[in-house]
Amino acid sequence: MIPREIPIRILRIAIILAALFNLLALMVMVHTTPIIFTLFMFIGQPLFVLAFVLLLAAVLADLKGRQLL
Repeated sequence: MIPREIPIRILRIAIILAALFNLLALMVMVHTTPIIFTLFMFIGQPLFVLAFVLLLAAVLADLKGRQLL
């Protein structure tokens, strides 16, 4: 695997996870039931944190690859 592809793949995964988080948040805003709210709290919040960590990892990997860090 080319080192340049790794940050791109990580960014794609982070975008997908953030989109899933946004879908769960939209479901909570539009039609809240106890099950949807529980799923949002136990699945949505960790998805957002994981997406943010992956975004930071991709940015740091790209900066390291360009020898700016």
